[in-house]
Amino acid sequence: MTKNKDADLFDDSAAYGRILGVDPSQVRKKIRGRVDTEDRGSLFNSTDLFGDIIDDFRSVESEPVSRVDPPPEPVHPPEPSARAENENERGAMEAAAELLGADTDPYQGSPPPREDEYSLLDAAYSTLLKDEKLQKDVERLDKIASQDSERDESSDYGDYVLLDRIATGGMAEVFRAKREGVEGFEKIVAVKRILPHLSNNADFVEMFIAEAKIVASLTHPNIAQIFDLGKIDASYFIAMEFVEGKDLRTILSHASDRDTRLGVDLAALIAAKVGAALEYAHRHRDEEGKELQIVHRDVSPQNILVSNEGEVKLVDFGIARAATKASHTDSGSLRGKLLYMSPEQAWGKTQDRRSDIFSLGAVFYEILTGHPLFSGNSEISVLERVRDAQFLAPSSLNPAVPIEIEAIVTRALQKNPDERYQDAAEMLLDLDTYLRKRPAVGASELARFIGELYEEK
Repeated sequence: MTKNKDADLFDDSAAYGRILGVDPSQVRKKIRGRVDTEDRGSLFNSTDLFGDIIDDFRSVESEPVSRVDPPPEPVHPPEPSARAENENERGAMEAAAELLGADTDPYQGSPPPREDEYSLLDAAYSTLLKDEKLQKDVERLDKIASQDSERDESSDYGDYVLLDRIATGGMAEVFRAKREGVEGFEKIVAVKRILPHLSNNADFVEMFIAEAKIVASLTHPNIAQIFDLGKIDASYFIAMEFVEGKDLRTILSHASDRDTRLGVDLAALIAAKVGAALEYAHRHRDEEGKELQIVHRDVSPQNILVSNEGEVKLVDFGIARAATKASHTDSGSLRGKLLYMSPEQAWGKTQDRRSDIFSLGAVFYEILTGHPLFSGNSEISVLERVRDAQFLAPSSLNPAVPIEIEAIVTRALQKNPDERYQDAAEMLLDLDTYLRKRPAVGASELARFIGELYEEK
């Protein structure tokens, strides 16, 4: 092993020292005892080294620790791509610090990995989570982070009163809140508060603020509007339109549980509404007439809300790009994002509006068929399938899909961006052409379907 690789491993000991609750120098001593005897020539072998070191420290703890015998056959990840084979141990440990939420600088003052390396490393390192002992450490750290973010959920928060927490994710927690005014005026809003560990990330905050300012100028019936951007104590927040309803991910999951799915026309309606939101955002200009080049980057079912009245809203424009600067990645949500990435996004290449069109096509495909566009046993396998962009025809999974709709989906999901719809307006035109030939469907029909879906049986 070269001196540089030894140094990388020693630097990476800081994250593991925190996980184990020991001084990093003790971890480095363990490494020194192993560097000359272990072959760590690949991205994955370095995880074995630290797994063994974790075992060494656990063996001397005062309290007994339950041990899980390894499976008789080791679980190997799929054959990595050429890029994965060339990644060094440092990349794996950077991803480890992100997955485990270590409150330290995993880069130790060195430049972070390039954006085009991030998704692959993050996905590759998820194989380490198959270690059940380490998974307990992950769960323990997640619990601590959750406890740190707990606050009185019915309390004053600047100009807002937080009523109840709606959701908590890897980057933010969302509250239903109200803003009060004179003469008993009240307005219900959604307050998205950035989690404390990201409020200390200067790169994330800078990009988050810049994106939020841009998105605040978007006013469209199919985009959840941002009303306010602020900071209270150490946390930044966005106050945005509150949508009383459910996200599309929840609706699709519930439909699957009921062994049903949305009809083709309702699926086309949802795709058209999201397409209209993207078309507006993609062509939006600033006050001087300059195109803002807005790209959502995370068009997915969880970011599409359907109100109880059947209105469709696309959310999270302001946080999608800033997320690339986050130092913590929730491995449970990683696969959910991979499922709707475009091939160029999965390769870490430059993205433009056509990347959003591919993601919308992936969402449309899932609504129509009841199955995600891509699937796999691990994040790595999903990533490779996204990059290949090979999929079954929608009609092979749902014979009710007509040829016109299959043609729209197929064009949106072309691997080569030049062969896709070049903008959302083109896709929207084809969707509208189809819908005009069909019996009229709108918000009331969508609301009726969802109401019946959730009726007690």
